[in-house]
Amino acid sequence: MNKAIQYFQEGIAKDPKDARLYSVLGEAYEALNTYYSSPTEMMPRVKAAALQALQLDPNLASAHVLLGDVHLLFDWDWPAAEAEYRRALEINPSLPEAQLGYATYLGTLGRFEEALSRVQQAYIFDPLAIDSRNDALWIYYFSGRMSETVQQCQKAIELEPAAGLPYAMLATAYAQMGKRAEALRAAEDAIRFANSPSVITTTASALAHVGQSDEAKQLLSKALKQAKERYVCRYIVGATYAELGEKEQALESLEQGYLQRST
Repeated sequence: MNKAIQYFQEGIAKDPKDARLYSVLGEAYEALNTYYSSPTEMMPRVKAAALQALQLDPNLASAHVLLGDVHLLFDWDWPAAEAEYRRALEINPSLPEAQLGYATYLGTLGRFEEALSRVQQAYIFDPLAIDSRNDALWIYYFSGRMSETVQQCQKAIELEPAAGLPYAMLATAYAQMGKRAEALRAAEDAIRFANSPSVITTTASALAHVGQSDEAKQLLSKALKQAKERYVCRYIVGATYAELGEKEQALESLEQGYLQRST
């Protein structure tokens, strides 16, 4: 992603009037968000890139999606987010990112039936987009539909067998379903392929839920050590502490997550 950002910046230097370059630069910044870099660092850059793109081309749907993401996940301005997603869908209803962004908005409001319908639309338009599928896993999970979450994790793994996040989410879903053996197997794969402290922490939360407290604490400790040099989502840290029954640490981490604008 850092290499992509470099190339997009070089492209802008050569053609500063191409709105699409600012939009894809914003998408690259956003891709670093949550699992690799802090929202407080990345989302202002996303917003700046989106606004520059829209200044050059007000009808660029992808830039409206980016601005919607900033309003939803960073500004916490629900009406502004909805307006941007609706504008993007009005311009290009076949844009998977627009369908998925609106799905995230609907899921945030607890309107999961509508949200998952939008997710399926995104899959129809781009069935092989692994990033879309990974983002949608959280919508399925928070909808409480664990069986469907498992199915979606398995599809994501089929598309990218060496990615840590789908295995971590699979472990978490199995843990919620009380399928301990399956959760442990998925957690083992998640640890093997994890490439960010946030994925490691998600796995730790699943292990804590099925009673593997020692292993969960070891993983959490590993992630927090990495957090000295790399970003770790404090919301996920807080959720892990809650699973471990460590309430004070959970509340402290959630407060940090609030300040981070954890998404």
